[in-house]
Amino acid sequence: MNETEHNDAQPFLLTTGKPVTSLTTFSSPTEEYCAAFANRRFPFLHYYTFKQGAIQKRTLTRGEFWELAGSAAAHFSALGIAKGDRIVHCFSANSPYDLVFRLASVLVGAVPVTINWQVDDNERIAYKATLTEARICIYDRGFTSRIEELKASLPGVVFFEADELEKSPLPFDEPYAPLDYSDERIVVFTSGTTDRPKGVSLCHRSYLTNRLTYEQYFGLSETTPVDLFLVNPLHHTNSTALSDWALRRQGAVLHLLERYTTPCWKVLTEAVAHKRGLFVASLVPRHIDFLDSLAEQGKLPVAEGKLKEALKQTDILIGSAPVGPKTIESIRRFAGRIPHVRFGATETCLQVTAIPIAMPENAVLKALNAGWSHRYNNQEMVGYYIGREHFPFTRVKIVKSTNLESADYMLPCQAGEPGYLLTQGGNLFSYYVGDEETTRNVFQEGWYTGLRDIVFALKNDDGNLDYYWISRDSELLIRGGANYAYSQVAEELARFIIDSYQLSPKAFQLAVVGIRLESEHEDSCCVTVELGSDVSGTNRRRLESSCLKDARKSVSKGAKPDRLRFAQIPRNFKGVVLYPQLKQDFLDFLRGEEKQPPAVPQD
Repeated sequence: MNETEHNDAQPFLLTTGKPVTSLTTFSSPTEEYCAAFANRRFPFLHYYTFKQGAIQKRTLTRGEFWELAGSAAAHFSALGIAKGDRIVHCFSANSPYDLVFRLASVLVGAVPVTINWQVDDNERIAYKATLTEARICIYDRGFTSRIEELKASLPGVVFFEADELEKSPLPFDEPYAPLDYSDERIVVFTSGTTDRPKGVSLCHRSYLTNRLTYEQYFGLSETTPVDLFLVNPLHHTNSTALSDWALRRQGAVLHLLERYTTPCWKVLTEAVAHKRGLFVASLVPRHIDFLDSLAEQGKLPVAEGKLKEALKQTDILIGSAPVGPKTIESIRRFAGRIPHVRFGATETCLQVTAIPIAMPENAVLKALNAGWSHRYNNQEMVGYYIGREHFPFTRVKIVKSTNLESADYMLPCQAGEPGYLLTQGGNLFSYYVGDEETTRNVFQEGWYTGLRDIVFALKNDDGNLDYYWISRDSELLIRGGANYAYSQVAEELARFIIDSYQLSPKAFQLAVVGIRLESEHEDSCCVTVELGSDVSGTNRRRLESSCLKDARKSVSKGAKPDRLRFAQIPRNFKGVVLYPQLKQDFLDFLRGEEKQPPAVPQD
């Protein structure tokens, strides 16, 4: 399936009714990438790794990077990889090889498939490779110990170690694959709302729109120098989109960090000192939490004054989670200005809305406060300002319902009234891999309805609509800027209980909800365990006394529980967990705990 197979092509058009390709002078994506690498001597990539506190840096010019990509393309051709073939990227951290193979895919017309090195086990990797019908798996040394098991699960897949690229260089002297902007660029997997993540197929049109949107947003000419600072994992849609922007833009320099760690702030400070023009740092609110903590503990890796001076010269692009007053206050304290808050999703190739750069700071503060103090029908309804649509690239609207059977189907919401956010634009994905039915269902009446975000809009004094995020109408836990499916977290915690306490899977039920308790932008993992009548009193007492503490030490970062209670899990007649009721039950439980008098010490 591709975009032409949708019943209505309107979701992908510009506000003007024209295709986004009408705004580019390039005839194909290949021509666009080739033009970006025309100046071979220009610096392109600074890659930073961290070993025992020391920072190591590798720099590649555009010529050196292009040669590596050509060698990778030659290896692809030697292995029979051709246009449309999909390639699984198994990297254990951010790596220049990941980007090299992404560019090589363009040269032969192949399609990278992202793997989440933070949470994907071998079973999930095999599922992703099978779903996408991948022909080859690229992996780094961090994945070496897992490869034999993966080979057994994927007998038809060729495995290629990325390090071999420079050990065995090959010249690429074949014609480039003919590409159109409707051709598939990459498959990025998202957590989804079940334990089976969805493969989001994004075409070159999506990434062209992304590039044009950001260049308009920052007011860039073709020759404006840009430095991009990336610390988020490359398997995330934000780092994927921004790194692809660097690959497509002549004169862009990319600062890629192996992972987030304390010295990242020193790297940023030194990189800003050598910036040539615009310096954009893509961050999530969790990074600001870490920065606050480092400053409070006196553990900043660079003098606070130097860091603040660097951040004042940095255009902070922040999103992927609600940006509340604490985060805004912290950034203003360190950077002396308000960040560029953005909003989007994997299916939208990152960007849907953002706070306009030209908006005066006092107007931005007023808009932010309007959301934090919002009330509707005399009820408090806090909203987080996510800005405005990007004319002519993205369009949004808010409706009461997207349910075809509802009397409120596609009815517009009034100012301040919460509803479902819908969007249109050339940035939208093409389809879910292997799931035509879901793809059809999320495109309704010319709009993409699959965001499932609850928002409201307020009219600004300047006559424009400002949009505010309230919550996500889905079963996702937001932690560290990443999304984790409730069922995914519940499954891992259930396995922990089975293995640690020798309980039968039938002896208990477990469900998870995310509730923002300590943080304004990150969910607390709230776990409810319902024990069966056959669980002995001894086991009950063991679970109640040690389960929370032991689980925090044993499970993965995304599944670490913050709160635990033992109670009945509300379900409907089909046995499906009623998450809104479960969340309310947990809140009632927490309020009850607060009202409990402190325990009296016993003599």
